[in-house]
Amino acid sequence: MDQIEKKMKKWFSKFLKKHSNYIFFVFLIGATAVVILTQVDPITFVITIKQANIGFLFLGIGCVFIYFSLEAYMLLVLMRRENSNEKIHFAWTLTMVGQYYNLITPSATGGQPLQLYEMSKKDYGFGVGTAVLVQKYALYQVTVTFLAILATILSITSLHRSLDAVKWLIIIGLAVNIAGVVLIFILAFSPRAAKTIMIGCVKLLLKLHIIKNEEKYHEKIDHFIGEYTIAIEALKSNKMQTLKLFLISIVQILTFYSTNYWVYRSLGLSDTNAITIISLQAILYVAVALLPTPGASGGAEAGFLLIFGPIYGPGNTAVAMILWRFMTFYFIILFGGIYLSIHSIRVGKDKVKAIEDELNDEADQRLKESEK
Repeated sequence: MDQIEKKMKKWFSKFLKKHSNYIFFVFLIGATAVVILTQVDPITFVITIKQANIGFLFLGIGCVFIYFSLEAYMLLVLMRRENSNEKIHFAWTLTMVGQYYNLITPSATGGQPLQLYEMSKKDYGFGVGTAVLVQKYALYQVTVTFLAILATILSITSLHRSLDAVKWLIIIGLAVNIAGVVLIFILAFSPRAAKTIMIGCVKLLLKLHIIKNEEKYHEKIDHFIGEYTIAIEALKSNKMQTLKLFLISIVQILTFYSTNYWVYRSLGLSDTNAITIISLQAILYVAVALLPTPGASGGAEAGFLLIFGPIYGPGNTAVAMILWRFMTFYFIILFGGIYLSIHSIRVGKDKVKAIEDELNDEADQRLKESEK
């Protein structure tokens, strides 16, 4: 009996270790569903959905696909610096890998490693693959922070009441994002200074007993500095292309933020303009970005209710939150999961066909040899 219990405990431990992210993700969805059910009367929700303008909702979904397409295009441009023959199909697949795994893993940590793995299967070296992904992330980080600062300036005077409830989240989110962008610019001009700053931060955290093992963090800093230095040098050496990618990145992120505006219009509302809603969306994104949950689950929903409550009004806010979250989170997971499943099946079939062709060629060769 003891042996059976030990085996069961061992199996359960392995199962939890292997699937912990997915279990946590399902738990968060369940918890979010409970919160939503307490906020929304099912009958009111169904009536509101029936009255919603489907055309505007499809425009919101269209914005998500534009976001995907621009992401794929930027990755393609960066990859073609190393491989001029790279195809848009692979860039699209790489985009879906990043989007899907970023949303189902805590703090969006799963996307880049799996993108790097996907690139390695196409014979991209580890250094090249890392440089491409770091360049893309640097552009994204600068864009998100720039738009959040601009949005805060535009919104803080006219909508201070709706922002007041989450002001500390906004302040912390902005501070961390601005610090990240400042570090990127310091890395661009003085990697040594960036390293000194990061080591100073590690020493402070050690004194506060927040972290341990100084040597481990020094290794991480060296690794980080090395990766970012190579990536930023590549961006600096292609200035005009980098500027073009930055402008495309602005359009991409603004398009993604605008999904909320189409939700707003779908509910028959028009008192608030697109600039205000997109600005608030940019602020919400920064405010919840640091939450260590898949897709910022829990915080994103709560932040939406607080920030957009005055915009949508008590009768529409919870319904709008569900529609917005479906477009920007659940739909991406659903579409990404289907796309990657089909991709895996197709790749599997291609491998089987390649093996069959190889065996047929070998058989033909042996037949020719036997005829001689």
